[in-house]
Amino acid sequence: MFFVAKAMLYVCFSLLMGAFILYTVPRTSRPEIYITKKLILILIAIIPLFGIGELVRLTMHLGEDFGYWLTFQNIVFSFEVGKGWLFLTGISVLLFFMVLFNDIKEDRFFAGLAVFLIGGMGVSVGYASHAASLESLGFLAHSLHFIAVITWSGVLLVSGYFSRGEGPNLSFYKWFTPLAVVCLATVIGAGLWLMNYIVPEYVNSYLLDYGQALLIKHILLFIIVFYSLINGIWLKKRLNQGMSGLSLKKWMKAEGILLFSAFVATALMTQQTPPHDVADTLKMEDPSKLFTFSTGLIPGDNPMLSFSFSLMSLVWLALAVVLVLSIFATIKRNKSMILAVVASFLAASAIYIAVMSSVSL
Repeated sequence: MFFVAKAMLYVCFSLLMGAFILYTVPRTSRPEIYITKKLILILIAIIPLFGIGELVRLTMHLGEDFGYWLTFQNIVFSFEVGKGWLFLTGISVLLFFMVLFNDIKEDRFFAGLAVFLIGGMGVSVGYASHAASLESLGFLAHSLHFIAVITWSGVLLVSGYFSRGEGPNLSFYKWFTPLAVVCLATVIGAGLWLMNYIVPEYVNSYLLDYGQALLIKHILLFIIVFYSLINGIWLKKRLNQGMSGLSLKKWMKAEGILLFSAFVATALMTQQTPPHDVADTLKMEDPSKLFTFSTGLIPGDNPMLSFSFSLMSLVWLALAVVLVLSIFATIKRNKSMILAVVASFLAASAIYIAVMSSVSL
């Protein structure tokens, strides 16, 4: 269950980054935040605990012959993942005491310094990543991707779940919309950069658990971007027109649930074998059970997936479009958030089935 620790690590990073960014912004340009100093300190303290999960997993895998404690020490001081964790822990300690002895909510300088330190912690995550071990600039791609994700998602999560009132005002959108656009562009660009290192055979990777998790993550990202367009463009326009009765915070919460789901998919990916060469990977492990169940296909010695749209896949794709439009209708009529979230997951499921019903060997 190490993926749970990984998913919670992403949540902690996002909440801290979101809170610190919002505290750097004037009060008139952000919602009223009520995240407590005690909670912030707890989040900082548990980041190294969640971050150590990968070290423990490696220790359990490698330590049977040499002893677990000796193996753990060797990983911490000799492996890049261990050095990255030490760097992460060191910055966490520094950040903890800085927040403890300063009023981070009122002092925008220290809030900005905290954003910088969280960025440094994000670089340590990139340094310890699999991409960094493959290419000298891999750590940069992973760091940019990670920092962009926690910045974008962090502001959304904190604004949605730790703010008072109905949500952000127009002044908030003036700075957050450009920030979100930059973060989204960085997420996509750095994500493609990472895939070039880790998943050069993107379609073929669907045969493996890693590729399945990556596909699900991309589908969720599509739904999240759709929410961002509604929240950042349509609802902003309605707010600018002085429309009353809008609950912007409610739809930020809905987007936050989808973001957490994407975190879980990403965490699952970190527990799987990266498919640099799908055929070679299949010699060492079985194909994804989810793939074989959803397609009924059994890969051979030299698998090569291709797309061929069928009537069934087009029907599922049409259903996905209807469900996506129902999300917009739910938000437009300000209906139940649960209804929108359920429609979102159903739309993601329909897109997944459309993709899986289109692949063939």
